[in-house]
Amino acid sequence: MKTRHGLTAVLVILAALPSAAVVRTALADDEDDDAPQGGEVLSSDQLSKKKREVLLAIPKDETVLINVSKRDMPASPDVLNLGRKSTKAIARCVSDNVDDKLRATCAEMLGRLGDRSALGALQGALEAWDAGVRGAAIGALRKIPDPGNVAPLAKILAREDEEPGNRAAALEALGAQSSGRAVKIVRDALKKPPEALESMRVSAFKGLWKSRHLIDRAELIGDVSYALASTDGALVLAGTFAAGELRAPQLVPALVKLMKNSDTRVRNRAVYALGKIGDTTATRALLEQIPHVRESRMLNNIAFALERLDPRAFYGTARDLVGHKQAQIRMNAAFVLGDVRRPEGLPLLRGALDDKNDMVRLSAVTAIGKLDAKDGEKVLERYVDDPNPSLKRAAIYAIYALSGYKRTDLVWDKLYLVPETKAEAAIALGRANDPRVTQDLLTCLELSQCALGEVEGFMRASKSPDVPGRTLLAWTKGRSDLTDLVATLKPAGAGSLARSEIQASLAHKAILRALKAIDLTGDLSDAQAGELLTSLLVHENTRLRIHAAVALARADDAAGAAALFRDMDNLPQDQLPSFVRLLGRVTEPKGRARMAPELDKRAAGPDAPMAVAAAAVRFTWDPEQGIFRMLAALGGATRVERDLAEKYLLHDERPLVTELLRRALAREGRLPVKDQLRRILDLRADRAAAKRP
Repeated sequence: MKTRHGLTAVLVILAALPSAAVVRTALADDEDDDAPQGGEVLSSDQLSKKKREVLLAIPKDETVLINVSKRDMPASPDVLNLGRKSTKAIARCVSDNVDDKLRATCAEMLGRLGDRSALGALQGALEAWDAGVRGAAIGALRKIPDPGNVAPLAKILAREDEEPGNRAAALEALGAQSSGRAVKIVRDALKKPPEALESMRVSAFKGLWKSRHLIDRAELIGDVSYALASTDGALVLAGTFAAGELRAPQLVPALVKLMKNSDTRVRNRAVYALGKIGDTTATRALLEQIPHVRESRMLNNIAFALERLDPRAFYGTARDLVGHKQAQIRMNAAFVLGDVRRPEGLPLLRGALDDKNDMVRLSAVTAIGKLDAKDGEKVLERYVDDPNPSLKRAAIYAIYALSGYKRTDLVWDKLYLVPETKAEAAIALGRANDPRVTQDLLTCLELSQCALGEVEGFMRASKSPDVPGRTLLAWTKGRSDLTDLVATLKPAGAGSLARSEIQASLAHKAILRALKAIDLTGDLSDAQAGELLTSLLVHENTRLRIHAAVALARADDAAGAAALFRDMDNLPQDQLPSFVRLLGRVTEPKGRARMAPELDKRAAGPDAPMAVAAAAVRFTWDPEQGIFRMLAALGGATRVERDLAEKYLLHDERPLVTELLRRALAREGRLPVKDQLRRILDLRADRAAAKRP
């Protein structure tokens, strides 16, 4: 028996050791990735051919990646282009290839594919000798949550030889599994961790926060309170972010204490969270903190919090700040009054206009331009000829904004006719659709001297016969960013040029340019493009196939719609958001009607990323009907559903969507969903504010 056991042990060791040939290969790869192996000398063309042979075999032969070397492995984008048809071969790469770098690459690709049939291979990879392979598998399992992932991820935490980075990643991955068992593991790692996890409380908290929809409200508040009271600065900071979203009044005392924290990030996030919570008990503490503030950001955050908690106290404080002995504080006080955008700020800002410091005066002028105050224009009139050019410009633009962009002659006379400010003034006049600046804005756009967003509204509304043709000409010269504008303007000859661009771009392997041209043919409803688009339905590039299929489906083409859904079902999960954006271009009733049943079928399916993507398309087409399915996803059983729903709702910036979300928030009873709706609305408001002129 001893002999048999000893022999078995030797055989196990020998089996685990790589052969001499494999060792030589590994060394060669480490020294030179292009070094020939096994005496074979390959030209670059032959190497490319060999990679292509491997690539073509992946959907047909699940063993093709077992013995492939790093040198012959196709690039990840090429493999992912095959979609879920590649899952079996990639999974065998993770399980059976001996090159650790390739195994890690394959594990990462499985996470991007999101195919649940790969879970076994990924869970097995958590036992790999190489830390990089284990780390890649942990990352992939985070993207494909499943109750079966919990036990193998928990073992990572218990491994004595595990890398700290992998342990931390495992804690966050556990939080993504939407499992009650995982919640207990990460909470224990947060509050009573073994020595090996002592330094990973932040990762444990992040994992716990990912599972917050599974946690009782009182318990969750306790978890955030624990983080806020920690001596670990990173954990405290993470807690302040959570507190701002949770908005629980019970967290106010802990946040008030943090206003004096040594870390400026913690101080600011604590004040921000107090403003979001909106509990008036924090007012006194905020007021008392003001004399101790030594940074503009903190002062601004306190001011915004006070404006939310107690407007009377806010304006009383603002009055003191506008008259502060330090010019920097006076300047920031004016800035805050402008961003609050309430007419009550005008009397305070009027006083700041007489400040001796030009920067304070400039801040006050700019702020008045943001207020909904009927006397704002009158107050600023005396500055339109100010000898300070910056103050003059600011006053003119502020008056222009307050007039609802009606004072075009003021901008024309005072700024457009001055060479130094002409280009900027032309863009400003474009906001009022002033036809006098048509040529200026066309030239500005053609020479890329202004951003498309600055002039797009003018171009869409312009009645000038020059705009469509010159926009199309710029598009043909490579300005793919003008595709949507050309589609709106529909200039004569656009269809023919788009078809030619598809052919030329394919000949030159300019795939992105070809995609834009395909989209344009769909937008133009170009009937003559049908044959060309149909030929692309069998192209090896998935993106080309999908864009062509969408263009055909918009014309109610049955073959295009069928091809579209075949590819949708095969897509990697991380490519579904771009698929949703593409289908958002479909405006034709017949095309939508043909695609709707297939989308509804997938929206009701068990694959969460696919279901939410299909629901997001329907929401894009009809927000008032689609909002209910998106709200269901926000309240879904898994974090994946909730996060994807948030992502899609954030992407759609239409005002109607904002209004629907506000209505949903008003009637929502589920606290976790209510939290997420508030978060989405806050982020949308921040983005909208950032885009204001």
